[in-house]
Formats: sequence, C-alpha cells, structure tokens
Amino acid sequence: MAGPPTTQPHRPIPLSRRRPLPSGDEEATSFLKLGEFDNTPCLSVAECNELLTRLAEKSGGGNTRPATQNNDVYLKTREYVESFARFKDSKTVTQVDAISSALLGRGKGEGVTNFERAQLATLCCDTAEEAKTLIPSLEGKLDDDELQRALDEISKLRDFS
Repeated sequence: MAGPPTTQPHRPIPLSRRRPLPSGDEEATSFLKLGEFDNTPCLSVAECNELLTRLAEKSGGGNTRPATQNNDVYLKTREYVESFARFKDSKTVTQVDAISSALLGRGKGEGVTNFERAQLATLCCDTAEEAKTLIPSLEGKLDDDELQRALDEISKLRDFS
C-alpha cells in the first residue's frame, strides 16, 4: 500500500524586485575608492548633528513642523546623530572641523581626503596607529607625528560627560 501522494512545498511568490548586486566600485580600505562620491564633501556625525539641530531651530518658529521633520528617515537620523555625536557644543564642533580640515590635501600624494577628515573627526582616535588601523587609506599619507598632533588637539576638545 502506498502512502499519501507527496507534494512539493509551496514557495511564496516574491513581492518585490531583486536587489541589484553591489557594483563593487566603492571601498574604504587601504585604497580609497568611493565611486561617484569620490569628491563629495563629507560631514562628521557631530557636524551632521549640528546641521540638523540648526534646521530644527530654524523651522521651529511656527506652529507647524515641516514635512521633513515628520519623515521616518529624518527622525531616525536625528536620533542616531544625537546619540553618537562626540561633540555637542557648536563652538567645539567648529574647532574640531578646523583641526581636521587643516589636514585636507596635506601629506604625500593627494593628501587627506574629505572622507578621511570626516572619519577622523567622528572616530576620535587616541593614537596615529589606531587611526591608521580604522582608516587604512591614511597609511602613507601623513607622518605619525603630524597625525598624532591633530588627534591630540581633537581629544582635548572631547566632552566625556
């Protein structure tokens, strides 16, 4: 006697398109390749927090909130940058920007890029070795003493509260 007829398991019908495979053009390793964003200005997390705070203050004058402030992406971004910004004071953010911007274009070859500058201002590394480990594209661009001086200046401005 044979058992019940076997059936193939039912596969759900896909409800969305397939996500395209990454192009592989972007990588932030020892060789910085950002594709179409190669020469795009970058913000550190603290700079982004400052920008969003100023936008909220500017639009907060009336009774109605702009549609962008009700946007889920805006709200989540705002929450993220408020949590992870290491510098909260406007004056301090400006000082960190000045210190990290002084490194732009300096060093061997093309020098430090905007992306690397923003990463240095965001990560707040303690040593040049740590910075070059976390941002491998810095290797060979700056000497350790110059990078360490900038990191020490940024570290002095950190708010540990």
